[in-house]
Amino acid sequence: MRRETALLIGFLFITIGTAAGLWYMAMPNFRPMSFPTMASGTISIGPMRAERALTQAQVQALNNWMKDHTKGWGPLGQTPPSSGDAVLEMQVAPPTGQQPAGAQSAPYRITLWTGISAADWNNTVFVEEKPGAVIRFHHYKDKDFNVLRDLVNQYDYPRSAFP
Repeated sequence: MRRETALLIGFLFITIGTAAGLWYMAMPNFRPMSFPTMASGTISIGPMRAERALTQAQVQALNNWMKDHTKGWGPLGQTPPSSGDAVLEMQVAPPTGQQPAGAQSAPYRITLWTGISAADWNNTVFVEEKPGAVIRFHHYKDKDFNVLRDLVNQYDYPRSAFP
């Protein structure tokens, strides 16, 4: 084998091997999310964190929305500017056929940016499976985000003024 051929094979091996390794590490971020079914929950809204329980119709609307929006979720790579405009603390329904566990599981946290707190974060949803887990987020267009915005805006709450 000539020296040039060996160098070319070595170069191809290194470049293709590096690309394959990077794709192997990145592939989990490209898989669709699988969300559990939510049974109940509360929502804390606005700067004063006015809290209220979600109705069964609202929980069902959230479950339907999550079932329809499983693609495009990536890991959070930077710190958001605030704690969000609304925080949903949801309780996961037990799998079909199983009885609810006696101990309450950690809440499934969904954080929404709906308003003017940081314009580049508007229409963004953050999902945290349990405290300390990887936070996944996705930014949506108004049309897709309106169902979640309706959950927040159904009741009046104190809003902050423009900065």
